[in-house]
Amino acid sequence: MIYFLVCTDIEQKVGGEMENKNKKLYLLSSNASKEYILDVLEVLSLPFGMVQHFRYQLRWLDNEVKENLPYEKEQDKIRKLIKGNYEIVICYLFQKQLSDGEIQWVAIYPLRIGNLVYAYKTGENDYDIAHFYFEVRNYISNCEDIISQIKGEGVIGKNLVFLNHYSPQTASKEDNYSAFSKICDSLPQEHFKSPDEKVEYYPLFCFIDGLNSINEHIPLKYDVLSRRTYYEISEGSKYSFKFKIFFPKTPPEFSIIIKKDEKLFSTPAQYTYKILSKYTEENCLLISRFLERDVYTSLYFKTDCKSFDSKEPLNFDIEFLVKIKRKLLFRMIEVMGDIGFGVGTSLIALSKMLGEKWDWWYWPVIISYGIWIISKLTTKLLWRG
Repeated sequence: MIYFLVCTDIEQKVGGEMENKNKKLYLLSSNASKEYILDVLEVLSLPFGMVQHFRYQLRWLDNEVKENLPYEKEQDKIRKLIKGNYEIVICYLFQKQLSDGEIQWVAIYPLRIGNLVYAYKTGENDYDIAHFYFEVRNYISNCEDIISQIKGEGVIGKNLVFLNHYSPQTASKEDNYSAFSKICDSLPQEHFKSPDEKVEYYPLFCFIDGLNSINEHIPLKYDVLSRRTYYEISEGSKYSFKFKIFFPKTPPEFSIIIKKDEKLFSTPAQYTYKILSKYTEENCLLISRFLERDVYTSLYFKTDCKSFDSKEPLNFDIEFLVKIKRKLLFRMIEVMGDIGFGVGTSLIALSKMLGEKWDWWYWPVIISYGIWIISKLTTKLLWRG
């Protein structure tokens, strides 16, 4: 079960009528299972602009949210929903199981905001599914328990998706790593355990900056059809995959593993980084091979940590989609050079046939061969090397 928090000014009708303006929509990810905690840690790690897909049963939504969430076939309503610029804020809910079996909400920690890019429901029954696609953005600047700040149907009825007026303060994009570090330092270690307190977990905190070229950061692009984000890079070019590690205390020895397709990259198929410090920054070198056509591939970011201090580590595995594009400009130059060579050779043969009737043949031949030479030098020096 995935829960998260969405913040927006609700100004218009989506499926029904959103009557209360300036409300925020809370959705929470809890410690009910290991997978739910991992969802929070992964979203905390993801690079700015990456799209995530969360889904959960309608029984966890309050009535207003449930009624106004459109069906997938209602594309006009979905477009209106997206144009509403919904801000998503992912929260971590820590809860305990009491002796009588009742679940008690202990703390809610807001972690990060995002923008909604797509959402719909599959039906009206409690066990139908609600789907939310959103891109992660800035971090929360003050990660503290807000359970006393939010009141209403959601908290009282323990709905995991509900509307509320409270809006947590966010950090600027430039201060994201600082806010990330503060969040990692603020989350109590004792709140990473199962509700019955039988299993304790050890969280791993990673800040993934993403792909960079020599001169700039590579932004993520969104594919409407697959509803996924991807990096777009060029063949035969050099890039780095940058990430940072933060731990409030000295961490256990563990590794970061980055895997990719060796058929599409000339750099090693796998990098393994041994993490021994509380604060670590690494840059993984990537050089794409030359291709016959544009291709999509995946880059895998994995953590590998064994049991530590009798706690179960929260290892995660994140896939990044990468599109490698051919450099068409250089291919066009190469084709132009081949044409120049063919034309020059044909003109020489034609001049032999015409003899003295064509005494200025050497000029087009020189120009044609000149184009061929310049094209070869350009592709050799600037492209294939």
